[in-house]
Amino acid sequence: MDLHNKIKSLSASELASKGIYWVLTRAKPHVLEMWARSGGFQISPSQLMASVKGHPLDPDQAASIILDSICPLSTPVGAHKIARDSFLPQTEALIAHAERVALRQFTIFGTDVDYSNGIRWHYDPVSKYEFASGEFYSRIPHSNPSGGYDIKYPWELSRLQHFPLLALAYRWTGDKKFRAALIDQTSDWIRSNPVGFGPNWACTMDVAIRAANLSYAFRILVDHHLESDFKISLATSLLAHGRFIASNLEWSESLTSNHYLADIAGLAVLASQLSYAVPEAETWLEFCKSELMSELDKQVYPDGCDFEASTAYHQLVLDFFKVATIFLKEAGLEFDDRYYRKLCKMQEFLLDILFRNGEFPLIGDNDSGLFLRLFSMFDNNALLLLNPDGAGDLIQKEFDSPIKELSIAEYPDGGLYIIKSPNHRDLVTFRLGQVGQKGNGGHAHNDQLSVTIWFNGRQVIADPGSAVYTSDPVKRNLYRSTRSHATIALADIEQNPFVPGNLFTLPQKVKTDFVGSNRTGDIAAVTGAIHGYGDFRLIDVRMQRTVTYNQLRRQVEIHDEVTLKADAAKITPEWIFPLGPGLVVDIRSGGYIKIADEMSNPVAEILFLPGWRVSAIETHYSPAYGVEVPNVTLVFLPPEGTAVADFIIRAAQSTGNI
Repeated sequence: MDLHNKIKSLSASELASKGIYWVLTRAKPHVLEMWARSGGFQISPSQLMASVKGHPLDPDQAASIILDSICPLSTPVGAHKIARDSFLPQTEALIAHAERVALRQFTIFGTDVDYSNGIRWHYDPVSKYEFASGEFYSRIPHSNPSGGYDIKYPWELSRLQHFPLLALAYRWTGDKKFRAALIDQTSDWIRSNPVGFGPNWACTMDVAIRAANLSYAFRILVDHHLESDFKISLATSLLAHGRFIASNLEWSESLTSNHYLADIAGLAVLASQLSYAVPEAETWLEFCKSELMSELDKQVYPDGCDFEASTAYHQLVLDFFKVATIFLKEAGLEFDDRYYRKLCKMQEFLLDILFRNGEFPLIGDNDSGLFLRLFSMFDNNALLLLNPDGAGDLIQKEFDSPIKELSIAEYPDGGLYIIKSPNHRDLVTFRLGQVGQKGNGGHAHNDQLSVTIWFNGRQVIADPGSAVYTSDPVKRNLYRSTRSHATIALADIEQNPFVPGNLFTLPQKVKTDFVGSNRTGDIAAVTGAIHGYGDFRLIDVRMQRTVTYNQLRRQVEIHDEVTLKADAAKITPEWIFPLGPGLVVDIRSGGYIKIADEMSNPVAEILFLPGWRVSAIETHYSPAYGVEVPNVTLVFLPPEGTAVADFIIRAAQSTGNI
């Protein structure tokens, strides 16, 4: 992106501040690469001095001005102490995590790696693939069509989200090993990743997340006694990150998604801390505010749901908006009430699906993405770590406002309907709606009419998650397939056909139809239908599902009606119910299934009609990216000619709180 028409609003002096770097990023790739290899990306001492207010006398003074501009904005030490004392369990976990990363021991997408002999910033520890550190960023392929390596592993480590943990552990404990580790790993990363070269510059989203975490870590550290060479290196890197992001925004006329939002959010965090020292950053600030407001309208539906058809990406996108907004407010930029109201709607959706332990139904894709890890380790009060005075401006509603009665939360734009019992004891989700991303469906799954069911905060009927993206195309498609979700399957046909060679497109063929909902006393119900299926015509397939939750009996009743015509009528539908991890199935006669945990404690029961056949298939559930655990999927086959299905899924009477 060339900042598209936004750049037209910049003054001549603002354009000039971007210099040849801005111009060359729009030139042919080989011209830019030649310039970069001649040192064009590097910021010389004289360029560093010229970029800073106050006419610094030497590079050391320029670097000091930049770093000093970060420190005065830093949250007061007292606020850190309040946060530490208020969240003791999280504090202990944070310090334990910091102990590991100080020793260069990391867990990346569920894989433990020991880099005590030197951090391998360009390495995929699962496939054992080493990315070329000297390759120009635009030449690095993000994936292989046949799979194999996963570039997300070096990207994840190089987001440097553990840096603020090290800084805060030092602030809380006074142990200098955390400070030493932060400075040592920062120096090592900068030395190993020259600007524009290697995999860690190949995706602007990850550059932006790194910029936010790197700058925020040294804001927490509040250290004015850094060595001169390190100060210059760090200040130069921060400025280079900002310029790279501003000139490589992941924007297109047709679609902007969480990637572009991450670019803006990361740049906003960085710019808010540099703007007091670097005039260039002031331009970035105004641009970020404008784009945040624009993207909130583009990417968030009127009902408050993110448009990616994914609960995990909704949480990530909300973090981008909230954190960036706080930093921009600190820098003196204000937003209107409409903007804040929409953020609150986003938060309300998250609270409607979120349990106290942090779990929520994994509808759509989940790559376990985070913005500032500190922010994600705590509840909403982690805003204290950012701004002790402004936390209440954004979000008021939290778990302290218990649900007192049975309710239905309807999100028709986002395509999710949620039935909740008082105090989130039980929860049912019903998926019916758009594939998102303006019809692209890049993070959606074939999950229309699917349900998830939770009793006492434990997942009984599950959405299986994602597990992997480009390193295994077959597995990627398996996890987003119709048969991996608690819905009605027609053989191996996908509700919405996959696009060959494109793992991040799922055009919507199925037409969805919300029929209605009602709540009467202790009973809540939602009904919806789909028309069409794969390449079948809309008039040849109709599937209608009613999901009813009975609070008194603590059971979910599912009633389905299926109408198949023409060639679709030749297929016998199957009913799929993936179970949550750690559940054991005992299929008994008479249409009865007992579900227990691994310790044989009863969890739930399933009742179904006589004459149906059921099989239990060993499958996998993915609680996080790169992580798979065994689970069981139940597949129900009806008697020939059956067009109606009824299931009762009820909590075992002796089920304890999870």
